[in-house]
Amino acid sequence: MTGRILTAPEWPTDAACGGSNGRTFATATPTEAKEICGRCLVRPECLYDALASKASNGIWGGLTYHERRALPVLPSDRGAALNVLRQHLDTPAAPAKASEPVKSKTPAPRGKAGRVSAERKPRKRAVRKAEPAPAVPREDVAELLRQRVAQRQIMKDLKVSHQVIVATREAYGIPRRGGSGHRYSPERRAENERRTIEMLKAGATYQQISDEVGISQPTIFDIRVKAGLPAPDNRGGQPARSKAEALALHTEPYGDGHARWTGTIAGRSFQLNAEGQQLNARRVAFEQHHGRPPEGRVYSGCGVTGCIAGAHLTDETLRAARPKEEPPVTVQALKNLLDEIDEQGGPQAARENRLHLTPPTAPSHEEPDLMPTTTDAEPMPVGQGLTAAQANAETLPVGVLLKWGDDHPDADVRDQAARGRAILTGLRQRHAADAELTAVNTELERLEKRLAELHARQAELAPVKKGKRKASAVVRDYDNRTVRAWAATNGVDCPGVGQIPKRVLDAWRSANTPAGGATS
Repeated sequence: MTGRILTAPEWPTDAACGGSNGRTFATATPTEAKEICGRCLVRPECLYDALASKASNGIWGGLTYHERRALPVLPSDRGAALNVLRQHLDTPAAPAKASEPVKSKTPAPRGKAGRVSAERKPRKRAVRKAEPAPAVPREDVAELLRQRVAQRQIMKDLKVSHQVIVATREAYGIPRRGGSGHRYSPERRAENERRTIEMLKAGATYQQISDEVGISQPTIFDIRVKAGLPAPDNRGGQPARSKAEALALHTEPYGDGHARWTGTIAGRSFQLNAEGQQLNARRVAFEQHHGRPPEGRVYSGCGVTGCIAGAHLTDETLRAARPKEEPPVTVQALKNLLDEIDEQGGPQAARENRLHLTPPTAPSHEEPDLMPTTTDAEPMPVGQGLTAAQANAETLPVGVLLKWGDDHPDADVRDQAARGRAILTGLRQRHAADAELTAVNTELERLEKRLAELHARQAELAPVKKGKRKASAVVRDYDNRTVRAWAATNGVDCPGVGQIPKRVLDAWRSANTPAGGATS
């Protein structure tokens, strides 16, 4: 020991181990390492630096990690702390957790004072740990290290230890990936940022950049934000869906050419996410079918609520070019039809096909002209020029009323007219189906009745097959209980259960047959 205080860079030159603790003790046992430390003159300095750096492995100053943890709290001044450590190291019995004797399960004999006798104290047994086998470099490990495979992956694939990988690096001179501590140099970091920005501008995904450059995805995110670049459309590597693909994904065909929307619905709008945009699904479906963008609002002209089939969608241009056919149904006839539906069970009866509706009557030709005719050059103002008869909704034809609603400046009125057309179309289809169903049911009942008659006639005319005869009803002229009671009274032998023998029946009939010959 020396009284001169050595600084951290100076004491390793005087250390018995040469100042490289881990390498010197790599092949030495703890006992041999402590023997080397016992001859060292700079044990306090070595121990102080190990405590200051919070070393968790190795033997420093002749003490293991658990022995260093048992040391008292040292002063903040380096010189005072070294004096405390010198006094502690000069003490013969230093605290050592591993040197405590193992307690025996057999109780030791005790003396008069109740203390354990000194003669019977258990002997200390030095437990020597098996020396680890030296790590042997391997060619397959070196090959994976040259390919820059992660160390953890090599340990998992080849079932080797960390010491084997370290020994292989030293034997083959393979540097660690990314330099010491896996930290990039400023030049390497700048090169990674440059390549990352180029790949982001080219549309590469985070995973592709991570595989190519060798940096993590959070680092790629930081580089992208710092460079002010937009986020890629899809980080999974798949391109954004086109309008046709997204529409086909969320459309379900059904019925007679109809299509049901299965995607997102916001209010009355069907939302379609395609090509990085949020679009109206009805307008996209119209454009896909007709080959042009729609003009104005897009409606379903088939009368089915929610239908999104492109062939059933109409815009302002198609509605204007559609011929104006006024259905021969008045508002009063429509009201009568709805009342008749309610009387026969309402919507539930319609769903079960139990309606038998009366066809609506067409307006008579004697009715006055309900809408003044105008030329295209001078359109009639809406709501003006109507007589008292024309303003009466009870006699106003539905077609005239819908035409008035289509031309109205108020959007709500136009929407009501469009819904009215859809309702009328559905009612016509429903009425035609009910009428056809009624005719089919009537014909079916007639045919079933005729078929039953033919089956009955067939049974009458069919010959009786040999070995079989028609079953005839058997009429008995006696009662079992009456015959058995008579037999018991007259001493005739008759079984109490089962079929009555013929001899008993003949005796009973002879005894009970009157002079006229008829049995009672």
